[in-house]
Amino acid sequence: MPLHERYNLSYARAVLSRPYIFTVVFLIVNFFIFLLMWGISGTSSAVLWTGFPEPVLLAFGAKTNYLIGYDHEYWRLVTPVFIHVNLPHVLINMYSLWVIGPWVEKLYGSAKFVVFWVVTGIAGVLASYLTVISGSHPGVIGSFLIKSHDDPSAGASGALFGLVGVLFVFGVKYRRELPEGFKRAFGTGMLPIILLNLAIGFVGRGIIDNAAHLGGLLSGAALAAVVSYKRPGQPASVTIAWRIGQIVALLVVAISFFMVAKNFDITL
Repeated sequence: MPLHERYNLSYARAVLSRPYIFTVVFLIVNFFIFLLMWGISGTSSAVLWTGFPEPVLLAFGAKTNYLIGYDHEYWRLVTPVFIHVNLPHVLINMYSLWVIGPWVEKLYGSAKFVVFWVVTGIAGVLASYLTVISGSHPGVIGSFLIKSHDDPSAGASGALFGLVGVLFVFGVKYRRELPEGFKRAFGTGMLPIILLNLAIGFVGRGIIDNAAHLGGLLSGAALAAVVSYKRPGQPASVTIAWRIGQIVALLVVAISFFMVAKNFDITL
């Protein structure tokens, strides 16, 4: 076997053999919260498709600018990343996480993956928050990002776009050392996914939160630009700083949902 083929094979084996524990953890958490929301909504089959009532979305931590800016419920910058509006919403996002998440977690390790997920998710929610201008008339182009109504917003798509941004920059940044299959899949190979989703977002502007998508995408790209990945052959251990970052990110999520539970109030 030629040397370059042996390198490609050993590289792929080393990466593919790594665990992706937190991808599975986040999948379980998202589905668990979705089931709780469905139970609170009365387990009606209709609501799975039409969407949960607004009081349910708000009770579980959906983003609205009013509750963040005026009631200071800052945990709503975090909790929307883990809740979804209806069944198609959660299925599409969790399928995307199942496809993309393991690659990011295997390439960067679980600690960095957790930080990426939480940070890019928050960046997406923050971008959504900053682009709500009540009473505005943004026009056809402006409405791609600007929202004139403070409607509840939720979903993991900002964090998912963050992972896409990570893989795009990863492929470009390390293209000289990657095997051919990795070069084709990542870097410029991610452009069709990005462009297709932006096109879908333009068609669905006013319904799809494009600001959250772009906030996640750009923050993920920025993180990947300055963070190194775990090359094959490197030790499995992570630095104390990244382990602390992972713990802090998980604590932020846990505290945010503690605040949801503490302030839980719903009237259907």
